[in-house]
Amino acid sequence: MARIHVPGDGHVAPLPKAGWQWKPYSDVKKRRVVERALFILRTNVKGMKPCNECFKKLPGMRSFDDILNDPELFISFDPGNIEGRYGVTIHAGGKEVSITDWAIRMGRWLVASTLIHEFAHVNGAPGTNSDAEDTLICCGFSTHHVPGIIGATGGASTGNYA
Repeated sequence: MARIHVPGDGHVAPLPKAGWQWKPYSDVKKRRVVERALFILRTNVKGMKPCNECFKKLPGMRSFDDILNDPELFISFDPGNIEGRYGVTIHAGGKEVSITDWAIRMGRWLVASTLIHEFAHVNGAPGTNSDAEDTLICCGFSTHHVPGIIGATGGASTGNYA
């Protein structure tokens, strides 16, 4: 299972890069939002055939379930509070995701959709097209799909950095 980075877990997170940070969740309320988002993914998305098939078409060829169940994948905290700045994956195929404070303040459903997008980058979706964002459609989150989101839009970064 993907893990939430918390203080004292021994995880060595990436250093800040391009304004993004991978910090542990020291605030229990913020960590609970991510826990609830993961619950949504485990109960509403895990096992969904169209979602798993969509993920298998990405360069990493793993299913959504494979990514969600990966114990080497860490979800960290980015204190960024800029509207429209959701999350980041350290690089396509990497196993380091960070979710912004802004996304967390918007709630568990937005965090869940952001995790689907970032998990697509973990599965190799590049930051140069809409492949990661398009996974929201086949994973039951079409109302959260924002056409045009790739690696960065309008200065509000939302994707991966190689």
